[in-house]
Amino acid sequence: MTVRLSPHKVSKILRDYLSGIPQIKIAKGVAVDQSSISHYASRFRKRATIIGIPATGKEFGVFNEVDELRSLSVELNKSGLTAAEARRGFNIIKAFLQLGISPEQHSTLVKVCKEVGDPNFVKAAIKLGQIEAQTGMSFHQAISSFESALNQLPQLEKKLEETKAELKSINDTLVERKQEMANQGKYLKQHQKVVKEKVAQLEQELSAKMKEMDLRNEEIEEVAKLKAELDKQGLDLQTFLKLGKEFSHGGTAS
Repeated sequence: MTVRLSPHKVSKILRDYLSGIPQIKIAKGVAVDQSSISHYASRFRKRATIIGIPATGKEFGVFNEVDELRSLSVELNKSGLTAAEARRGFNIIKAFLQLGISPEQHSTLVKVCKEVGDPNFVKAAIKLGQIEAQTGMSFHQAISSFESALNQLPQLEKKLEETKAELKSINDTLVERKQEMANQGKYLKQHQKVVKEKVAQLEQELSAKMKEMDLRNEEIEEVAKLKAELDKQGLDLQTFLKLGKEFSHGGTAS
């Protein structure tokens, strides 16, 4: 049997009803049976078909709740969602929360779910399993190690650039040294040519000196032979020279 309630209590019932609270719970809260809750909800709907929802909300003292529902409907319409789709989305979010997944992680989880059908996703999962088996690390340890390596990547790239700069400097120095050696080789080649010419000149001079010495040696041998003959004749070299001068003068005088 429907109980006649005060406008204040009716407003509370309708506020709870519009908020989505189950009728049984509303009934317990206001100490009436469920049929009374259903009755006033039906009255609200019938009245709304006659004078409109906003006016009915104002009449029953639930204008703010009706306005909030209207705003929600506008937002759903802008998003291109139906009430049923919004309900399903809410259920999904609720399930995520029960699994300990925060709203900030929803987009990442949705992305992962989309990639599950990708063959590369399966390959990546298999590779991760192999890494776990080979390294003895868990999934979280492997991810932590990867993140640590990823954080060190900028430092490694900087070190690589520094190493490249050092190698370039060494290479430039090597090119300079090669050029210096080439210049020195060219100078040495020119110097060897000068030395060769000088050696040839000295060899010519030495040959000339040796010929000159041979001539003198011949003269010395002739003098030695002459002295030996003079000794046989009992003459000395001074006397022989004196006689030679006298005969020379005599021959000239004649």
